[in-house]
Amino acid sequence: MNDLKALDHLRPITDEMLAGLHADEAMRLRIKCAAMDASAPKRRAVRFTPAICCAALALVCVGVVTARLGAREDSAVQGLMSDGTVTIDTIAAGDEVTIGAGQLVADLGDGASVRAAAPGNESLFATGSGDIPMVAVDGDVYRMLVTPQDIGSSLLDGEIGSVTSTTQEPSLASADEMRAGLSNVASQGAAIYAVRGIASSTAVAAEVDGRMRVFQRVSYAGKGPGSQSLEDTFSVRGQVKTLELSGVGTLTDDAANAAVAVLLDQATLKSADASARKQTLTVTLTNGLKLQLGVSGDTLCGCGGWSCPEFFEAFEAAL
Repeated sequence: MNDLKALDHLRPITDEMLAGLHADEAMRLRIKCAAMDASAPKRRAVRFTPAICCAALALVCVGVVTARLGAREDSAVQGLMSDGTVTIDTIAAGDEVTIGAGQLVADLGDGASVRAAAPGNESLFATGSGDIPMVAVDGDVYRMLVTPQDIGSSLLDGEIGSVTSTTQEPSLASADEMRAGLSNVASQGAAIYAVRGIASSTAVAAEVDGRMRVFQRVSYAGKGPGSQSLEDTFSVRGQVKTLELSGVGTLTDDAANAAVAVLLDQATLKSADASARKQTLTVTLTNGLKLQLGVSGDTLCGCGGWSCPEFFEAFEAAL
């Protein structure tokens, strides 16, 4: 049957399909209600999905942890957090650093934790607006210490050189100027002295603003110890009164000198020019002066970076 002939039979087919259907008042009302329901905005039922349940559980856990932290009687933690803030440092992946120091604040699991910075990690080295406050003589560079403010003449042990030139950019000075005597804080013509009881390859003294200041040997602008050993640049054997490793503890007298002996005997040069700020090793000498090395992992940094895991083992064993 073609389409035209199919249309001729449309009416009888429709009559057959819609037989018994009457457009009365009840049908009109049903159609009107259906139209009203279709135009009304749909309200979605709230479903407690796993994500929402986890978020709610996390909020409850945070509340419980906060309450427990507030109830802790640990005086060390209370002291660290008394000002309401905790310093958080970052450690790049792969850095060889010691992460055990400092007060544990939160254990996050999977090897992650938050620790407050350990106290007693203050640098003894003075800072300046530009370059480090320094003097150089015989090609060696020394950085000014914060204390003492003035050692007077009682600890001076003879003149070893003088400042022949002053500059605000010592890193640009020539090797000859470094050997002749150079500074960015001591005046031109100022004498450079050895310090009584300390090798001049370890520390010197010079007058700055009318006061005799102590300078400790350091690496500078890529220049390190050369062929010298750690003891050549940090000669404190048998002269240590206290030895403090920040965040770990303090040794005194014979125990301190025994640990320093291990350091001076076993340290090997790792880098000619190195610096560290994670920890400090502060050495108080029998004459009252203090010197300091930076610590990062098993490396101690002063004039050069020196690796010595044996020292840290000996230090902890002596505590």
